[in-house]
Amino acid sequence: MKITAVTNEVYPDISSASLPKIFGRATEAGIRSFELRVVEGKRFPMFEPDAWDRLKAQSESYGIQYTAVSPGLFKAPLQSELMQLHADHLLPMGLDLADAIGVKTLILFGPTRSEPELPGEFEQVVELIKTAVDKAVARGFTVQLENLPGSWADTSDACLALLKAVDRPEFGYVWDTGNLYEAEQEHFRAGYEKLKPYIRNVHLKDGAVVDGKMVWKRYGEGVTDVKGQVEALIADGYEGTLVLEAACQPHELEDFPTSMAYLNSILARD
Repeated sequence: MKITAVTNEVYPDISSASLPKIFGRATEAGIRSFELRVVEGKRFPMFEPDAWDRLKAQSESYGIQYTAVSPGLFKAPLQSELMQLHADHLLPMGLDLADAIGVKTLILFGPTRSEPELPGEFEQVVELIKTAVDKAVARGFTVQLENLPGSWADTSDACLALLKAVDRPEFGYVWDTGNLYEAEQEHFRAGYEKLKPYIRNVHLKDGAVVDGKMVWKRYGEGVTDVKGQVEALIADGYEGTLVLEAACQPHELEDFPTSMAYLNSILARD
């Protein structure tokens, strides 16, 4: 497994001075691989020009490599004006800036589900994602589907249905166990067995439902069974990325090192 961090999960700072703190803390923990999401409070690729320059300079200074970019693509209702902007503008801009820093993996989401579901909506979602995947693949990218509550990729079964329907070898899955628990409130094992052939990336976070709302916690303090997840991946010889999403609510300074220590305690037993 390749242990990876997220740009906004390592250190609770979104100022223009945040990147050395983030990259410094990560490299001290032996991590030089990141998934690019939020920088100085702005989500990729909508960075301020100065922030983009700082990102490139600090990445080079600390020897940081990027495994994927996550522009929040398709996190919108299918029939909304925003969805059209995502397809026509956010997708090509995301691919262009990913290319500029040598990243060739794009993460996208299932659109928000309509309530009630509209006739033919699933088929429209499939065509939307197929078109995006084909455009990305034509430029040498692979694409990954991340699960999110309230979307067309919320539960294990919903993710599996989309992955099968899109049916592209370059289209894999981000197994976000925290988000799955929020949607299903079931142990990870059943979903893992269904989705295992598609998993290319793993987002690791812990949490628990408190007063009907998912609250993110440090590893080992929630109910998503981080220990069991990591052990299952090791047992199955998983060789993809394991992305630490360690920020809690509120995001505190010790979230990352505490969760990193917990993860290392599991890996040390391997």
